[in-house]
Amino acid sequence: MTASGYPAARLPRAGVRPTLLEGIRSARLETWIVVGLVVVAAAIRIVTINNQSYWMDEALTAFEARSSFGGMLGTVLHVETTPPLYFVLAWVWGHLFGTGEVALRSISTLSGIALVPIAYLAGRDLISGWAGVLAAAFATVNPFMVWYSQEARAYMLLAAFSGASFLYFVRASRAPTRRNLAWWALWSALALTTHFFAAFVVAPEALWLLWQAGGRRRGAGADTAAGVGRTADIREVGAAVGVVALVELAMLPFAVLDRAHGASWIASVPRLNRISSTVLEWGVSILYRRAAVHEGLVFGAVLLAIVVFLLVVGADRRLRAGAAMAAAVAGFVFVVPLLLGWLGQDYFLSRNVIPGFVPLAVLVAAACVAPRLRLLGGALAIALLILFSVALVQVQTRAYLQRPNWRGVARSLGSARVPRAVLAADGTTADALKIYLPHVPWTQPPGRAVLIREVDVVGATKRLPLIVTQRAAAQPLTKAELRRNQIGSPVPRVRAPRGARLISRMRVYNWIVARFALLHPIRVTAARLSTLAPKFFLRTPRALLVFFQRPGR
Repeated sequence: MTASGYPAARLPRAGVRPTLLEGIRSARLETWIVVGLVVVAAAIRIVTINNQSYWMDEALTAFEARSSFGGMLGTVLHVETTPPLYFVLAWVWGHLFGTGEVALRSISTLSGIALVPIAYLAGRDLISGWAGVLAAAFATVNPFMVWYSQEARAYMLLAAFSGASFLYFVRASRAPTRRNLAWWALWSALALTTHFFAAFVVAPEALWLLWQAGGRRRGAGADTAAGVGRTADIREVGAAVGVVALVELAMLPFAVLDRAHGASWIASVPRLNRISSTVLEWGVSILYRRAAVHEGLVFGAVLLAIVVFLLVVGADRRLRAGAAMAAAVAGFVFVVPLLLGWLGQDYFLSRNVIPGFVPLAVLVAAACVAPRLRLLGGALAIALLILFSVALVQVQTRAYLQRPNWRGVARSLGSARVPRAVLAADGTTADALKIYLPHVPWTQPPGRAVLIREVDVVGATKRLPLIVTQRAAAQPLTKAELRRNQIGSPVPRVRAPRGARLISRMRVYNWIVARFALLHPIRVTAARLSTLAPKFFLRTPRALLVFFQRPGR
């Protein structure tokens, strides 16, 4: 066939830009699907953003956003367990738009929406357009992603920055130009200043780019990369990696400080439990609490086996090469923290490994579009999307699967008419009450005495660890009694103790709130009130939050 036998390409006329309408008409089907997914993702995240009240960590974010800039930085240095970027952004955001749930959570919501096109572009550039569409669909309806898109913490911003880092890592590996390297360095640096676990995404990417640049140098590669510009040499790749390494080095002081107060509680949870809960939480969000440990391990093993089978049997060489790149990064994020746990630095947790979501979504999407096993791959994709969607609806519509309704409890307590103390069960998460109640300082020294005229008790109908009291030194509790009494519902007493009068006792969702008026005002410390809690509780919780509230509106 001669050259004249090929159909002529339709080129725009010289000097004439295509109109917006022409651009819309020329858009591919997958582009329209992704636009629709972005709209769906926005609707899912925005419509229900205010349904749940702040929980403990979000309340801390709200407190920091209300503080002075110096006070916020001090709290981040001495209380938080992550680098400062998110908290600086939340402080600015809070001063511009307020610190209510909608305003403060919108940072995470916007990040969650942005994750959809990021996942699409990463899947498209690494595998294919339809793999990108599937990765974007996973990001849209995954209940774990939606949950953290509605939380005023750093995790969804971390997922977006890490996803953008992976996207430009893919582009820089395929077309190692200065522009792609610069964008990779920027997004990687932002991810590292958001959370320490971003390093588990950035490190394998950096090593891959350096290894690739060394190979080009040894092979005297071409001067251009994919027709988009001059290929960066190893010095330029090294410079980009060096900038990212300097940013990580600058974050080390925060990591050193965090060791004194941070997340040591994570290691107290059995490792197999955390692996299982990570698999289940990434699949069905908070519904994982209703499953056994072995169910998460089995589900994860089955899913991994299906993905490997699809890639080995059904994929061609090009698809397997792209999937291997995504698997290398995702595997690093999950496996290396587990290995470090054996050395004593055990911080593996479902939300900490969220930087691996985009490479993992791309990996699973690659398996689903394997050309030689399309039916099995399509069935896997449909099954995952149905699983995600059902879990998402369950979590968004069932109150017992949501965050504790401290906003409702605070509304029932209302403003204090006289100086009062509040004793709240489930004290490890009850700090959010301080945000919703007026005239309650966030920090209250446990040894400072305060004059009070009222004690309000917030008990729980759910089962919590209880304080076990002995009948007498000569009559210790039996083992059976210990087992019965260690767990239960810590509810307020129905009769007031001596020196007090029960004013009201009401149920608020899964809480029981009781108000006791003191016959005579007393001056007492929070520490002393903790020891007096059994006088006001029928069954006293082990974790108890005690704080004071001044009168006024």
